[in-house]
Amino acid sequence: MDIVDQHFAAENAHDVAATLATYTDDIVWDDVTHPLCPVQGKHAVGEIYSSIIDAIPDVHLETVRRFTGNDGATVVDESILTGHVRGSWAGIAGEGAPVEVRMLHVFDLRDGLIARENTWFDAAAVLRQVEAFAGGSSGTAVQPDAASAQKP
Repeated sequence: MDIVDQHFAAENAHDVAATLATYTDDIVWDDVTHPLCPVQGKHAVGEIYSSIIDAIPDVHLETVRRFTGNDGATVVDESILTGHVRGSWAGIAGEGAPVEVRMLHVFDLRDGLIARENTWFDAAAVLRQVEAFAGGSSGTAVQPDAASAQKP
């Protein structure tokens, strides 16, 4: 199993420690929707992963297609994320709403591990799904948690 497959298997198992084991110590993790990003280092990334699992306890990613470049040093993965947003995700209070969102990940690999991960998804799609679930009366934006994540 390659490192990106291991990474997604760990995410789908909701195993933060196993997810972090797929990264270099100096990982740069950048989710363009997250106000604290980019962050650097396993500790900062672990805090964000823990908050995602808290918000979407049944989160699951399924790869749709994957491309590699730079002699295997770069991996681009299109995935579908599914789950029920029970907490706050992407600045949106989910109230248990089921969501299905297309995601794009770009991984830079070094020494067999992930050295950089960039993630893109449509937060407006999350808001539309949460609002539809709540009948349009909820899905209010919330303030991001200023956890102790550190920017590089």
